[in-house]
Amino acid sequence: MNGRRGGDAAREPRYVRIARALAADIAAQVWRVGERMPPEPALASRFNVSRETLRNALREVESWGLVSRRKGDGTRVERLTPVQRFDTSLGSLEELTQYGRDALREVLDVEQVTITPELTGTTGLTAGEVRARLTTVRRAAGGLAVSWSQVYLAPDDADAIAGDLDNSTRLISELLEERTGRTTHRVVQQVRAIPMPAEAAATLGLDSASPALEFVRRYYDLEGELFETTVGVHPGVSFSYRTTLVRSGGQ
Repeated sequence: MNGRRGGDAAREPRYVRIARALAADIAAQVWRVGERMPPEPALASRFNVSRETLRNALREVESWGLVSRRKGDGTRVERLTPVQRFDTSLGSLEELTQYGRDALREVLDVEQVTITPELTGTTGLTAGEVRARLTTVRRAAGGLAVSWSQVYLAPDDADAIAGDLDNSTRLISELLEERTGRTTHRVVQQVRAIPMPAEAAATLGLDSASPALEFVRRYYDLEGELFETTVGVHPGVSFSYRTTLVRSGGQ
């Protein structure tokens, strides 16, 4: 939690400012190690914010190692000072894809879907929400399909960038910022090995159940709102992902 001067602090998302306030309370032992913090409704009322903004703040405090959060047990103080940790270093959002500026996007399908409980676990979206789902493929020079993705957006956001998607190498988050003014503040990425899904296999010209890497990326704006989820599938035999870890000296 590095100190911020006035101008920088004013530009911080509200949930980060709340997280810093909670961390200061923890350092001052308003709640001792092992004690539960007040429930979310009470904290949200204290800061006059929504439950979602408060949850984003608690996730931030949890990422600093100060608290643990478990369903049924609330938020419990674990330590008074942030842990030293390793941070993934990305120079830019473009580095989230190995194919960079060389792979063109092709939109295969656009449909409106209602988020099911099963999709909630993958996308981070709330069950019952209506989203536009874009099924896309990225093609390298020569037309070779190198990745397959499904992107979940608010219908209005999808409409705003509909004319910019095909035959473009630009990230959807970039297009959204240009067309709607929505700025990406944070991207949470999860990577796992999976069998190649049948739909992706057909598009990529591979055998179903061949090895694949699934990248789930959740894009959050300055207010902590999740506005884009991308579920991308890459062939395991031709794709590698490298991460540089840099030791940070605490927040």
